[in-house]
Amino acid sequence: MSDSDADLGSLAGEYEEFEDHFAMAVAHVTRKTQVFSSTDLLQFYAFYKQALEGPCRAPRPPLLQMRARSKWGAWHELGDMTNEEAQRAYVDKLQKLQPNWRAEFNGGSSGNNNSNKIKGIGGELGLGSWVVHSIESKPLEDQKADHEKTAFDHVKDNNLVRLQEVLQPSDLVALDEQGMGLIHWATDRNAISIIEYLVARGVSVNQRDAEQQTPLHYAASCGHVEAVRLLLSLEADMELRDVDEQTCIDVADDEEIRRMLQGERQQQQATNKLRST
Repeated sequence: MSDSDADLGSLAGEYEEFEDHFAMAVAHVTRKTQVFSSTDLLQFYAFYKQALEGPCRAPRPPLLQMRARSKWGAWHELGDMTNEEAQRAYVDKLQKLQPNWRAEFNGGSSGNNNSNKIKGIGGELGLGSWVVHSIESKPLEDQKADHEKTAFDHVKDNNLVRLQEVLQPSDLVALDEQGMGLIHWATDRNAISIIEYLVARGVSVNQRDAEQQTPLHYAASCGHVEAVRLLLSLEADMELRDVDEQTCIDVADDEEIRRMLQGERQQQQATNKLRST
């Protein structure tokens, strides 16, 4: 083997190792979205998209699609940053925010080989699923005094006790400035007890947000397995489509959730077929 071949092999090995670090970083952020600010999550999202897809070539979303526009803007601002630069920027940002993230990630493993499991970005763990909604999930409610907080703030805090104290009938159908209802925020937070409480109080399990997404869209796109299971048990409609004509299955990146939803759909179809015979 020539020296040049050896050098190329060494570089390839180093890049593959760094890709594993990037994948682990994305997996860590995916699991810990609640500890980052919305600004940080938005930047993570932009680096992630740049690393996987390159420069933003998509058209700017319509004015009313605020969440989509904020994500588009963050990605578009990266210009012609290379894929490798974006990966390094992602890891560097996480390292700055949480210097001990690698130890925490490895310590939280269940004993299997995490590096092998997540190898191939966006693969087995559905590493991009969190970005659909969770970049908006830590706004200024954290800076408010408790007496200033609304029902929406208490849902975002996953504080069922305070929610029960302040909830008004009008809150059950209201959408906030981001076009999301209480149940959408509860699902974004994977706040199971709050979802159950809201449905018991009369909130529709199929409530639509400003982009016509249901709680099941949120649970599927955010990768929240528990929330998906709960919503299915509450007979959430799997066939409802958002403004982009996508169902909950269409927006699910996580393979476990996709299998769960597809299995539920097949079971429903089989049941309907039996009823019609």
